[in-house]
Amino acid sequence: MTRGDFILELGVEEIPASYFGPATAHIRERLTAALAADGLTFDRIMVWGGPRRLAVGLWGLLMLQPDIEEEITGPPLSAAFDSNGNPTKAAQGFAKGQGVPIGDLYTQNTPKGPYLAVKKSRKGQATQDILSGLIPSILESLPFPKVMRWGDGTYQFVRPVHWLLAALRGEILPLTFAGIRSGKVSYGHRFLHPGPVVITGPDEYPERLAEAHVLVDFESRREQVKKEIARVTEEANSDLKVVMDDELVDEVANLLEEPFAILGHYDSQFLDLPLAVASTAMKEHQRYFPITDGQGRQAPYFVAVNNTKAKNMDVVKKGHERVLRARLEDARFYWLEDRKVRLADRGEALKDVVFHHLMGTSHDKVQRFKSLALALAAQNSPGDADTVERAANLCKNDLVSGMVGEFPSLQGVMGREYALADGEPPEVAEAIREHYLPIRSGGALPQSTAGAILSVADKLDTIVGCFSVGLLPTGAADPFGLRRQALGIILIMLDRGWNWSLEPYVEKAMANLGALVKRPPKEVKSETLDFFKARLKSHILGLGVSGDGAEAVLCLYGDNPLSSVGRAVALEGVKKREGFRDLAQTFKRVVNIIKKFGPREESLVKTELLSQEAEKNLMSAISDLTAESKGYLERGDYAGLLERIVTLRQPVDQFFDKILVDDPDPDLKNARVALLKRASRLFELVADFSRVSTS
Repeated sequence: MTRGDFILELGVEEIPASYFGPATAHIRERLTAALAADGLTFDRIMVWGGPRRLAVGLWGLLMLQPDIEEEITGPPLSAAFDSNGNPTKAAQGFAKGQGVPIGDLYTQNTPKGPYLAVKKSRKGQATQDILSGLIPSILESLPFPKVMRWGDGTYQFVRPVHWLLAALRGEILPLTFAGIRSGKVSYGHRFLHPGPVVITGPDEYPERLAEAHVLVDFESRREQVKKEIARVTEEANSDLKVVMDDELVDEVANLLEEPFAILGHYDSQFLDLPLAVASTAMKEHQRYFPITDGQGRQAPYFVAVNNTKAKNMDVVKKGHERVLRARLEDARFYWLEDRKVRLADRGEALKDVVFHHLMGTSHDKVQRFKSLALALAAQNSPGDADTVERAANLCKNDLVSGMVGEFPSLQGVMGREYALADGEPPEVAEAIREHYLPIRSGGALPQSTAGAILSVADKLDTIVGCFSVGLLPTGAADPFGLRRQALGIILIMLDRGWNWSLEPYVEKAMANLGALVKRPPKEVKSETLDFFKARLKSHILGLGVSGDGAEAVLCLYGDNPLSSVGRAVALEGVKKREGFRDLAQTFKRVVNIIKKFGPREESLVKTELLSQEAEKNLMSAISDLTAESKGYLERGDYAGLLERIVTLRQPVDQFFDKILVDDPDPDLKNARVALLKRASRLFELVADFSRVSTS
């Protein structure tokens, strides 16, 4: 079979840095799936993205689609022939529609019964023809948050399209996208090599563009950004340390084609600003990297990474310094102005800040989650109650400061700084900062108990509030970040080892909302807990637990993250052992018996009626395990409890072998069903085994 290589590059004006990850992932997934559906195999795929280009290379791509034999199902057999065995109009029409004689039809058994069917062969298409239709559709489907029109408005894309490189086995693949016809020409760096670059395959693509001052590989650009930062700091002073930020490195790498760094300097008068303030002014607005000295103190330097090396880099450096000075002057102004009002005196101003028109002001929100936080403190750490209350009263006050108005990402950070400047206890100041954590997926969690309590309370108030007024996340949108906040609560609870149910706190959060709740409370509570359960399931699956194992635990303990995770991990460990399948089937048999005869209260176990040896053995085993189970649960030793539960299999199996549950004596039958119900309760101390797959 003939194979060849393919290279595609779409050249556009500068694409926003945040768009690359989703775009390159989409190209890889869609192209791989589409080629597989068409039977076109390949050896390797590589996707590239840069400020002015999106590209994909395929190696060893099959050049001719295999002939396809497909089975087409027609009418049911009962409608295909009359009582004399002659084909009906349904059979004749099916044969005619498929272009085959009646004799080519045959009977195919399906889950719905026998149907007429026919096999047809379809000649495979040339890969060139398939790609010519496939590539434009994939490019049109790229998930960009915003698109634009240009020229006469005929076409729309994330940015205007300027060139299209498409070569299969070294020859132009004819196709058109956004009015641009394909060729074998790319273009290098906008300033350092603006001319055309002829490229015929994926092997030469990165090398030829590197010669034209374009690093097309993201990881290469990322490493080059780091090397450039290290170069300029080491050349200046080995004691200088760059405050590295992986997200900023990624963003900068996606803004540049060939990184080149310079070290800038700013006036030491700005060193009286908190490091977090100066860093934010540098990173958010200018994408500069802050620098500290050998002792971790703020140093009056920064690193700017440019897209080109100018003839006179001193001019570029002065331009960066001039822009940063203006930013730092703004920050210093807000810092000095904000300090004129104590943080504690800003609380009343929150009454004029609308959190959401359906959920009241930020002041209202503070009162609600303070109530939640104090309840959490009473349960988890009574000694921190005073810190929690003081931090709750202050933690949103920086929202009305000038600094946070200018730099919104500093909310919480500035609250900490202003609290310390006002002489608040350090633990209060730290809780103010930490109550926003985690800020992003995989982000740092609160390290103090007070910070963790406030974070959970604030996030839970937001989630329950949104569900109460109908602001539910959808598959496409989650404007309030409820999924992230729910996962944040779960991770904090796991990190702190908090072994309690979310349900009473969801109820308390609804009670705090009072008349603001616009939906039936039962629905709000049920949907909120299901929402948490879905986030918890994703987390548990990420730990290597199977889907059925996760469901078996979550259906019983889904509102308690710590116990759910412990049970699910323990269950997964036991599932892999020999004999577990038989244990699960034994439990399912217990459940089926209970369902068959209807549930019986465990109080109906009349021991004087259960006189046979198998009944006594099961009663004894249940009694022993019931007494021991409390210790296992208090220690959170679910693996040990499961090991102990496994021993129930033998007396339960013996019971089924020797005992007829459906005894004519109703009292005896009730006693036996109730005994099995008691056994099932012990199994359910870990999970609902009936949901565990035994196939």
